[in-house]
Amino acid sequence: MVFKAKKDGFRWAIIGFVFAVYTGVSLLIFMTERKPDAFYGLALVWVLLSIFIVWILPATTRYTFLEDHLLCQSMGFKKRIYYNTFHKVVPASGLYAGWKMSTAWKCIVVHYNKYDELLISPQDEAAFIELFEEKKAQFAKTN
Repeated sequence: MVFKAKKDGFRWAIIGFVFAVYTGVSLLIFMTERKPDAFYGLALVWVLLSIFIVWILPATTRYTFLEDHLLCQSMGFKKRIYYNTFHKVVPASGLYAGWKMSTAWKCIVVHYNKYDELLISPQDEAAFIELFEEKKAQFAKTN
C-alpha cells in the first residue's frame, strides 16, 4: 500500500521566510551598489526554490508498505525499514533533529531498530498507523 505525503501550510511558511530573507539581502546589496542586479539573481533562486519546495518535493515523497519492509522515498533518497525492526509510531512534538522525510509540520515519528527514528507525514495517518501495527504484529509472531 502506498501513502502519499501530507501537504500543509508549512511549505508556504518556509517560502515566506526565505522570501523575507532574500528581500532583506537584496535591499542591502542594492543600497551598497545601487544596481538592481541582486534582485534578479536572488529572485530567480527564490522562484526555483519555491517550485522545488511547493511542488516537486511533496510530489516525490511517498511511503510504501512492501512485502518485508516499509520503503520511504523522497526525491532520490530511499530508506528501508524492515518490519521486524519496528517499535512504535508516535506523533511528533515540537522541533525534530534527525532523519526527516516529511513535507508537513504535523507528522509522526517511526521508531525502529534500537535507537533509530524517521520523521514522516503520510496523508492518511490513521490508516498508516493501523497498517504499521498490523505489520509489526505479523512480523513479531514470525521472528
